[in-house]
Amino acid sequence: MMAKLRKALPYIFLFLLTALALDLGNPFFDKPARDGGFFLYAGSQILNGKIPYQDFWDSKGPGIFYINALGLLLGNGSRWGVWFVEFICIFGTLILLYATLSKRWGIGAALFGSLMAGLGLHAVLGYGNYTEEFALLFNAAGLVLFFSMVDVEQNYWKYIWVGALFGLSFTFRANNIGGLFAIMGAIVLYYGSKRHVGEVLRLLLVILAGFVLPLILWSLYFALLGDAWEMINASIVFNFTYSAAKDRALLDIFGGFGRYGMGWVGWFTLAAWFGLGLRFLVSFMKRKVTVFETFLLIWFPIEILLSNLSGRNFAHYYISWTLAVAVYSAFIFAEFWQVTFKVSSLEGWSEGLGAIVSTILVVLLFIIFPSSWGRYGETIRAGGGEYIDPVSAYIRDNSSPEDLVLTWYPEMGVNFMAGRTSPVKYLYYPLFLEGSLTKEIEDRYISDLTSNPPELILDCSRSVDAIPSLDPAAREEQYSTPGVKKKMYIQPSMDDIFEFVEANYQLENTIDPCLVFRLKN
Repeated sequence: MMAKLRKALPYIFLFLLTALALDLGNPFFDKPARDGGFFLYAGSQILNGKIPYQDFWDSKGPGIFYINALGLLLGNGSRWGVWFVEFICIFGTLILLYATLSKRWGIGAALFGSLMAGLGLHAVLGYGNYTEEFALLFNAAGLVLFFSMVDVEQNYWKYIWVGALFGLSFTFRANNIGGLFAIMGAIVLYYGSKRHVGEVLRLLLVILAGFVLPLILWSLYFALLGDAWEMINASIVFNFTYSAAKDRALLDIFGGFGRYGMGWVGWFTLAAWFGLGLRFLVSFMKRKVTVFETFLLIWFPIEILLSNLSGRNFAHYYISWTLAVAVYSAFIFAEFWQVTFKVSSLEGWSEGLGAIVSTILVVLLFIIFPSSWGRYGETIRAGGGEYIDPVSAYIRDNSSPEDLVLTWYPEMGVNFMAGRTSPVKYLYYPLFLEGSLTKEIEDRYISDLTSNPPELILDCSRSVDAIPSLDPAAREEQYSTPGVKKKMYIQPSMDDIFEFVEANYQLENTIDPCLVFRLKN
């Protein structure tokens, strides 16, 4: 019995670490964030028979929409179903990391790497349900397969699976495949330096064959729905337009180390990477460089670059750093242990010591983060349930299920929680960047709005002042406030929308800071 408990303690720690990371995503206390709310709405629309990119549009890959549909199906429409899928993905990621790191550097390094990964994820996950979050599990599985081959003979079937797993990750968000780029780069640098050109080409072709397989399957699925090009254009082609769009912030290469990133966890990982660089130089001088060291040398810089491609700082962009944080932290722990105790961390950590440290870490989680466990305790005592904000509750209580509802500042979480469908396909139209908005998108938005007038329009633009309000008085106040208009997204034909709303809608209520307009009889 005690032996089983000792083995279970590290996984109990990982379980609690997962719960900590998902604390803010607890549906009992908080409403979903803007992106997460949209994905919940998309999942509910799929369950209602709607088709992504055809009936509602976003520039993300199809994976995020369908995994939300799966979560809602499992939860019978409840956000708890999606939260459960999030938990499985993160817990599975930590288990894979712990298993592979303990084999390479020992239990101590694996526990430390997992702890750092969990703390970093806790810093950037926020309210959860992001594309980068679900992709962690696929990326972790791909890296585990790669790590299993770096010290032994290559296995082409495993490399196919490596490519396929990162291909699945790609269908959530294109920036998620930093690990794959690092693997391919390491293969080119390591085997290319040995002039094994044939081996380089074979491995790259095998990886790419695996990578395109999920993309082909998704394309075939959407082809059957008559929507293949829309899917490809939105999730791949459009993202190049978005990255090159005008009036975006300059590339901030150190954004992930600041207040909206992983902070001190990111800086620690960067320091560990520099430590790895010194180790690489020693190996290079001795001509004993391995493909694994080559991979580690280039991996973190690639993740940093990919997470900042858009030039816009959002905390969830740095969720993809989680795996790198775990690996580099475990590496530096192993190096420190070797230097300090003159024995490798792989040999110096027994299962019993691992159980003791796991117990200490569990206790520390409860001591350092008491509010998180208090929230979970309150949730359990209340028997679950879901929080619904006053705005969503008002929309739900003052409209019929069949009524269309437009959110002018596109908070689709309101539509999801109120159970109301939007009349427009391009839900994010007001927030399109200059250079990415086409006339077809704007014309379609106006056509959808005017041909299918919603019963209610929710205008929450004053909550962020990113777009002009639909109310003339509120809009005038925005324009007269110094600095506000200059930072707004003001699209070419917004005046047509303002005129349509003024002619056909009346202000019904104000739920600070949101305005509710109702269609005139």
